Amino acid sequence: MPNTVVISLIACLAYGIESIFGFGGTIIFLGISGLLYDFNTLIKMAMVVGLASGLAVLIQSYKHLSYYHLFNILLLTLPGALIGTYLIDYLASQLLIKAFAVMLISYGFFNLIWPKILIPKIIKNSIIILGGLIQGIFTIGGPFVLMGYKDNFENKQELRSTMAGYFFLINSLRAIFFILIGGSYTEIVISYYPIAILVMISVWLGYLVHRKIPDIMFKNIIIIAITIIGIIILFTK
Repeated sequence: MPNTVVISLIACLAYGIESIFGFGGTIIFLGISGLLYDFNTLIKMAMVVGLASGLAVLIQSYKHLSYYHLFNILLLTLPGALIGTYLIDYLASQLLIKAFAVMLISYGFFNLIWPKILIPKIIKNSIIILGGLIQGIFTIGGPFVLMGYKDNFENKQELRSTMAGYFFLINSLRAIFFILIGGSYTEIVISYYPIAILVMISVWLGYLVHRKIPDIMFKNIIIIAITIIGIIILFTK
């Protein structure tokens, strides 16, 4: 089992960064801790810390949450998320992680080189649906959801709050579903629930930085972050 102190530090760093940019916490959490500990255990643990992160953001900035966008995202991603959760113990393979990394890098470079190109809605929706499946298996579907949906948000506050609401709801449903199908999850929750409190504190601190980032810079940082995260996963996992 992961060392509590080490895994707490990694989780606080990862979700503090997510609080600033609106996504990426679980990717960073799994990317770093996956170098040290069993990946399957970490995927289940990510449900705990992901729930805490989403709840912290909602408590802090629930007024910016868009129920309309939240419903649309859930509608597209929930079926894949439940299927992916069912397949956790079967498909958490290195090949899928590498494929995920390549897609992140491709998306990042594509948007950096052709930032104003219009992507057909059907392709955007397909990416969001894929994000649901990735969320179910790895708890890291946020970048894919953002790939297809980020242009619909009015500003960074709405993006951050709505995505937090999405992560909180989708991870809650995944955890319930995982327990119902007989998944081994209780031991993880009992052993590591104190980390959730530390994660919430790091999220609130990250918001102080988030408020100072201009919207245009925020969107560019998201694209660059997606690319860097993909490179890190590709060459370290």
